[in-house]
Amino acid sequence: MKVTYARSDTLDLYLALHRELVGRCSWEVCLLPRPVEPAVDAFRDGLRGWRENGVPIPPAALAAPGPPAEAAAATANGLATDEATPSRTAADAATRTVLAAMEAARPRLAPAIAAYETSRAAAEADLDDRLCLPRVADALAAAMGVPGTSVELPLYLVPFAPYPPSVGLLLDGSRVAGAYLDFRRYVGSTLADAVLTQLGWVLLRTEHAPGHLLTRLGALLPGGGPYQRRLRLLLTKTLVELTAGHLVRSTDPTHRPCVEVLGTAWRFPRLYDLARRHWLSYLHGHLDRERALAAIAGEAAAHAPRWYVENVDGAALAADFYLVEWLAAQGDAEAAERLARWAPQLSADFAGQLDLIIGTELGHYECARLDTFPPDLAAFLRRVNLGDSRVGWWRARRELGEIPALDLAVDAFAGPGVEYGGEAWAPIAAMLRRYAAGELPDRVFVDQCFTLQHNNGCLFDKYFEAEHLMPVLEAQAAGDLATLARHASAEVRRRWQRHRHRLERGYCAQWLGPDRAAEPPAPQRPRTTRLALGAPPPGTLGCGSAEEAEELAASPADATAPIRARTWQFRRPWPAVPRRYAAVAATLHTDLGDVRLRLWPAVVPHTVDNFVALATGARPWRDPATGEPRDDPFYDGVEFHRRVPGFLVEAGDRSGTGLGGPGYRIPDEFQADAVFDRPFLVAMANNGRDSAGSRFFVTLAAARHLDGAFVQFGEVDDGASRRVVSALAEASGPVRLRRVTVDADPA
Repeated sequence: MKVTYARSDTLDLYLALHRELVGRCSWEVCLLPRPVEPAVDAFRDGLRGWRENGVPIPPAALAAPGPPAEAAAATANGLATDEATPSRTAADAATRTVLAAMEAARPRLAPAIAAYETSRAAAEADLDDRLCLPRVADALAAAMGVPGTSVELPLYLVPFAPYPPSVGLLLDGSRVAGAYLDFRRYVGSTLADAVLTQLGWVLLRTEHAPGHLLTRLGALLPGGGPYQRRLRLLLTKTLVELTAGHLVRSTDPTHRPCVEVLGTAWRFPRLYDLARRHWLSYLHGHLDRERALAAIAGEAAAHAPRWYVENVDGAALAADFYLVEWLAAQGDAEAAERLARWAPQLSADFAGQLDLIIGTELGHYECARLDTFPPDLAAFLRRVNLGDSRVGWWRARRELGEIPALDLAVDAFAGPGVEYGGEAWAPIAAMLRRYAAGELPDRVFVDQCFTLQHNNGCLFDKYFEAEHLMPVLEAQAAGDLATLARHASAEVRRRWQRHRHRLERGYCAQWLGPDRAAEPPAPQRPRTTRLALGAPPPGTLGCGSAEEAEELAASPADATAPIRARTWQFRRPWPAVPRRYAAVAATLHTDLGDVRLRLWPAVVPHTVDNFVALATGARPWRDPATGEPRDDPFYDGVEFHRRVPGFLVEAGDRSGTGLGGPGYRIPDEFQADAVFDRPFLVAMANNGRDSAGSRFFVTLAAARHLDGAFVQFGEVDDGASRRVVSALAEASGPVRLRRVTVDADPA
């Protein structure tokens, strides 16, 4: 087994462009100015053509040596069949579209890629030291159940790749021709973990033996239903990641495995708990491989596959917690005992989940002007954002100590982090700090987690099913116990029903003592010794499901049941209630003349209110040069920093970079019928979802590729103003927006 380093300028360019248009978070470094020009945006059409014609993305031919023209020929020759078919013709056309878009983006992307050449060489050298492939190769191949002696993997470390997952395989038909990893995101031991994970998948795709992991799981967990196939795929993924993390830890005991820190363990806790208990016993040498796989399959076969592959229902956890707490307060001694055993583990699980999410949220500072922060805070954020922030946060917390690190996280969210949603995360980090310091009992911490979920938005939407969580929290606040019971686990629901039955008979535990004449107790299931999120069996307290155990038993229906898509619930609170206007007209006073705008307050009230408040100085903003707050008119003196004849003009960035803003962000107010089907529309620029602030642009032509990505909030009002806008785009020198005047009629 061998890893060789490879380079490809064409692959670098392709992955960077793919990241910019499809796989970049709104807070990450932005390489292309948004909105992108039509010639660049055509890349999306090319990708769509590839998908529709069965081309692997990215095709391995893109990594072929030589200029893009040769890569185009290699890609075309590697697609479909040698015969001229409609599929081959369409795939060739898609390839030409992709490569043309890459050439259009090259002038901006190539310098950004070249700036990381030294870092790439350093990452290769560091990986050589950490990978220790001669020591771990045999163990990796044995875990996968294949020989692994003939595998040689060309590895492309690239500075920019689509996220998630910033890592992938290059396929030439069914053959693995290489792998790529974003070395900016995967750093140190995390990079070694990611490489071993990719090697595991390469072994499974290229090597064959009787003990092949996929073959054994297929034999031990047969079935062709959608859920059964997904169970085998996710179980394989978990075992590969567990193996990679264990092998890195064998050479670096301080490493935290990617399977834990990058989210797999939290997205599928039931499956992870099942796999971890048996597979780690095998990896540590306490159990042979076949017995470990048989034990995993034996437990998995006892329940419906969807039990393991669907997310934990946060509503069931909340209903269990509040209903058992209420029953304990009513004198149910067994409920009190169950709560006392469950609450510490639930609070620890919540703390681990929130800790991981805080690391994710601290990644929003990648583009922040750290030179305007206090030195200790700036150093902390640089450390956290060295690679994936979830890993960087864990390392910083380990080095600084839990309490000091959480103090810095609170300072980051409460201060400069307002732009990135810090007003919601500062109280969460402060709560976690109090819990870590032992100032919050377990039950109080759990209650505060649900309270902040109710008040601030989604704490649990990343890893839980949250569709019914808010209605359950509303029911708890209203004392609606019947609603809680409907969402609670079967065990808690039955306990509640027995309690209601006693009340109907006039029984009062407070002065009648234990009820000896109650109805026969329900059959007792064996209690688990570890009440983690992944451990409780179906129907029991804390299992994260309202279904009866019988409904989650394996059955022939598993072969036909379609996979239920997860329902994501995002709450995006606005900073304040907007000022309402019946009509708003704004005039841009520029170096080349006045531009009169008619805004649409009835359609997008928050966006219009934000623009008016910045223009008039009614809303505070943060100076990008000094980091200090200001309350004068924001737009006075800003430059039209982007002017593209025939496309758009853009202003509203006091930093002059085309990436800046007012020190805060506003959520999007998209309208389904708002399309860029004509020139002279006014819209908010952004860096991605919910990232608009102060930058705005005016179109100079129809631009349908912008539909659904940018919020329109007005249009240029008259012919004279439109001529000025066109002149702005054609001007040879800098042009400034001197000031904005607003004429608004309150609603």
